[in-house]
Amino acid sequence: MHVVEHPGDAGAPVVLLIHGLLDSGASFDGVVRELVPEHTVVTYDRRGWGRSRGDAPPRSLAEQADDAVAALDGRRATVVGHSYGSVVGLMTAVRRPDLVASVAIFEPTVPWTDWWPDYDEMMRRSAELGPMFKRWSVGQARRTPDERAADDVSMARDFSFVEEPPFDFADVGVPCLVGGSVDTTPWDYESGARLAAIFDAPLVSFEDAGHTVHRTHPREFADFARRAVALARER
Repeated sequence: MHVVEHPGDAGAPVVLLIHGLLDSGASFDGVVRELVPEHTVVTYDRRGWGRSRGDAPPRSLAEQADDAVAALDGRRATVVGHSYGSVVGLMTAVRRPDLVASVAIFEPTVPWTDWWPDYDEMMRRSAELGPMFKRWSVGQARRTPDERAADDVSMARDFSFVEEPPFDFADVGVPCLVGGSVDTTPWDYESGARLAAIFDAPLVSFEDAGHTVHRTHPREFADFARRAVALARER
């Protein structure tokens, strides 16, 4: 698994950034520049994605959470997840609350909920939202045909891990911050409000950004991470 350490000042709080589907740890480069050196930041390519495409694929969301724990290397941290990375972050908080000081989730992928369309309907409705998805692709590296094929396999596999509830929201016992954007899918938009209510958590709305806010608005996304670090300190 490809892990990158971005060291901060001595004693700086640790932040772990977890990317979503069709993405990699490099998508957070701008966010990292905003957070270091006041924070030590850890990024990694989840198995099956980016520079970890060739690694043995995960077999469950729990295994992906274990990968996040491995990236932390025993350190307590604020975990910030984008999209599918958010559910990995939540699972990590459930499995290892001793290592997760707080969690920030941005438009998490939660297909097991009653407000999320099933996979086939999501693909059909996504086709209707083509112009919006094209805006989301800004800043993404061009993929080769082989990379596209590998990513299709990884995406279907990752979705299979969240078709049924992989954990109970009630088992998330760490401070939580929820984020969402306006330029997003109807199901992602609803997730923000629903999960903020479930976790009794602050909801941060990104009015001028879309789903890929971490790429297009790294400073604002870094501020989102800082708020989550502050939640841990308050606790």
